[in-house]
Amino acid sequence: MIDDLISEEEHGTIFESFSDVALCTLAVALLLVTLLAINITQNLTVQINRNTFSGGVMRPSLHLECTTPDFGATTADEFTVERALFSDAAYVAVHLFSPSLALIATDVRDGGTVALGENETFAQQQDLSLYQFMLLAPGIDPGSFEADGQKTALLLPSILDKQMVYEPKSADGYRANADRRLTKQMLSELWPVYGNPTYPMRRPEEYSQARTRLFVESVVVEHAEGDEHYIVIGHSAYQLPDALDDGSLAWLGGLSSGLTEIIYLGETWSNPETRSNKRIEFFEQAGFTDCADAYREHAFPTRIPQEMESALTILARLGYPIDQAEGRARNAIAQRKASAALLAGNFADNAGGFHPPLLVYPEAWEAYIENAQQKKADPPPWFYHEFLDRLGFDRITIERAAP
Repeated sequence: MIDDLISEEEHGTIFESFSDVALCTLAVALLLVTLLAINITQNLTVQINRNTFSGGVMRPSLHLECTTPDFGATTADEFTVERALFSDAAYVAVHLFSPSLALIATDVRDGGTVALGENETFAQQQDLSLYQFMLLAPGIDPGSFEADGQKTALLLPSILDKQMVYEPKSADGYRANADRRLTKQMLSELWPVYGNPTYPMRRPEEYSQARTRLFVESVVVEHAEGDEHYIVIGHSAYQLPDALDDGSLAWLGGLSSGLTEIIYLGETWSNPETRSNKRIEFFEQAGFTDCADAYREHAFPTRIPQEMESALTILARLGYPIDQAEGRARNAIAQRKASAALLAGNFADNAGGFHPPLLVYPEAWEAYIENAQQKKADPPPWFYHEFLDRLGFDRITIERAAP
C-alpha cells in the first residue's frame, strides 16, 4: 500500500512536471508566433500597383541595328515614294528585332525570311526611319545602375549585324549592311546613359534594384462597326491586336523581364477642334508653356514651312492621298534633318530643328509621367488580353508601402 502510494505520488509528480513544461512551451510558442506575426506585418506592409506590370526572368534587352539605305538604288514599286523623297538625301533606318529573330540564323527565300535551323520559328521585326524611332524613344526609360563607379544602362543593347534585304522578291534586289558604330552613336544620343560602357555580364545583386520602364497609354476610337483599340508609347500609336499579329511590337519581347515595368498612364484623348489633348492640357496647367506650344504645333500643325513645299509637290505628283500628304511630308523633312545630323556628328546641336517635343522637353514629360502614376488608373479589360498577356507582362508588381 505504501508502495502504491509512492508510485502514485511519483506518477503525479511526473504528470505535473510534463504539464508545466507543455504549458510553458505553448506559451513560448504563442509568444514567438505573435512576435513573428508582428514582424511579418511590418515587413509585408505592401501595396499592389494595379497599373504597373512586369514579366520574364532575364535582364531586359533591346535587339536592334541601323542601316543607311540608298533608295536611289532600289527598283521595286513599293519604294516609289522613298525614291522620290530620299534619293538625294541621307537616310538612317532603325530595325527592331524580336528576340527569336535576333537569336537565330535566317536567309531570304521566295521573297520572305526563313530560318536556317530545322523546326525554328520566329516573330518578325519592325523597320523604322530614324525619326520614327525618335517618336517612340521617350516612352522607354532604359534604367541604369552603378558599375565600376559610373552609370550603365540596365536595358542591354543587342546590336546585330544582319544584312537587310530591302527587295527580297528579286535575286539581285537592293541590300544594306548594318552599321554598328552608327547604332551605338544613335543610342547614346537618345539615351545618354549609353554613352557610358554597358556591361552585359554583371552579378544580379548589382542591378537588381534598377528598372527598365515602358510608359503606355490607351486610346479607344469608336466606330459604328466596332471600337478600335490603340496603345501609345512616346509619340507612337499602335493598333491592337494588329501590331502584335504583324510583328510591329514583337521587339517588346526582349524587354520581358522581372526588371522591366510596363507602367500604364491612363487613357489619353485628343480634340482637333480645340487643338488640344491630354498632354497639352497638363503641360499648360503645370506651367510648361513652351512644351505645350511645341506639342500643339507638333500634334495639330497650322504652318507649312517652305522646305515642305517640294515634298508636297512630289507626293501630289505620285497621287499620294491628300489627307495624309502633309503628315508624310513633315515626317520626311524631319527624317532628312535627323539622319544628316546623326551622320555628321552634330545631332544634339540641331535638336530644336527635328526633335519631337517629348525629347526637347524631358522635364515636362517626367512631370506628366509622375502625375499620371499618382492617379493609378486601372487599365481597361482589353489592355490585359490584347497586350499584356500576349507579351508575357502579366504580373502586377508589389512594393512596400510607405510607413
